[in-house]
Amino acid sequence: MLGFIAFIFVFGLLVTVHEFGHLLFAKRAGIMCPEFAIGMGPKIFSYKKNETVYTIRLLPVGGYVMMAGSGMEQNPLTEGMTVQIKTNENNEVTHVILDEQHQFRQIEQIEVKSSDFEDELYIEGVNQYTQELVRLPVAREAYFVRDGDLIQIAPHDRQFKNKKPLPKFLALFAGPLFNFILALVLFIIYAFMTGVPTNTVDQVQKGLPAYKAGIQSGDKIVKIGDTKITEYKQISPIITKNKDKAIDVTVERDGKEKTFNIKPEYKQQVVNKQKVDTYIIGFQAKKESSVISALENGVLYTINGAKVIFSLLGIMFASIFNGSFSFDMLNGPVGIYKNTEKVAAMGFETLIGYTAMLSVNLGIMNLLPIPALDGGRILFVIYEAIFRRPVNKKAEVVIIAAGAIFVFFIMIMVTWNDIMRYFF
Repeated sequence: MLGFIAFIFVFGLLVTVHEFGHLLFAKRAGIMCPEFAIGMGPKIFSYKKNETVYTIRLLPVGGYVMMAGSGMEQNPLTEGMTVQIKTNENNEVTHVILDEQHQFRQIEQIEVKSSDFEDELYIEGVNQYTQELVRLPVAREAYFVRDGDLIQIAPHDRQFKNKKPLPKFLALFAGPLFNFILALVLFIIYAFMTGVPTNTVDQVQKGLPAYKAGIQSGDKIVKIGDTKITEYKQISPIITKNKDKAIDVTVERDGKEKTFNIKPEYKQQVVNKQKVDTYIIGFQAKKESSVISALENGVLYTINGAKVIFSLLGIMFASIFNGSFSFDMLNGPVGIYKNTEKVAAMGFETLIGYTAMLSVNLGIMNLLPIPALDGGRILFVIYEAIFRRPVNKKAEVVIIAAGAIFVFFIMIMVTWNDIMRYFF
């Protein structure tokens, strides 16, 4: 149960923050957003505020902000379909009624021949009362009516595709950006909760070089070789650089300095399924919490997290070309759930750090230049900014559809691999 609650918390937080970034910048640009969704598939909850319907959907595989004029909307009218409409005094369509759950009077029925709710904004069809072929313009403020809800039809100036490149870029980039901001905030919280390592020794591990040399708990490391030590983060790079060569370590103990000659011990560790050569002297640093150190380390953890993700992406892409690629390198919803379950059992602090790392990962993955992801759509906007014209609409639809199929295929394969790995 704890694992399930933790997964819902992590998934909900990451997706909500990501999609809120899109929503905020889209609305700032004047782009109409008919829906803000967390999850995919069947709707299990909805709430309408102003022109946006906020929904929670069944499948925890992402979310979306539907931006008018972005290609996500579907025209609900098809040729031969009979719909009811309401018009104003200028004979403009103000309401397109898609079912019988309404209380409108003085409405007309039209058998649809053609319609467009993005560019020309019209409905053409045969009036069922007069049997005349009519072509009616759609009013600036017009709505679809479905299940008693009013869903506004976006006028030209409130459509994504009719905005300039900069606001379009910001609306797309804001999702990943908000993930990076969330990661930074969570890493700051994590650093404050767990404390930041100092250059004071807390525990010495028996049998390892520091213990054998005589290092004790409470010793403050002030110098290694010729380098003065003021921060813990200085220690590891020096030891790694010297490898297994003996080095002088000077500590402050009871107000006096003592120097020990220590030879680091070589160990091979497995990090992210890769063998890494390490050199250790064998002590744990004392930790302390402060706002300043938490801020500094929050930034450092975020940057290092991004470096790790880029490194893993590099390894993965290289494996594709050298034939060693495996879907075990990826995690889908099932894998993330199982990992979240394990992390949640380690405590809230660990869960915060894990969520921060996932947020960095989500931000970077969404910026990959794959059609259907934010990064792919940003490329279209960059093309428009450079060549002063948008990508051919038909070509864009085909490319995005191909990208969506590719992403869906990868998701299916990864999910299947996760199921086989964790349950069989």
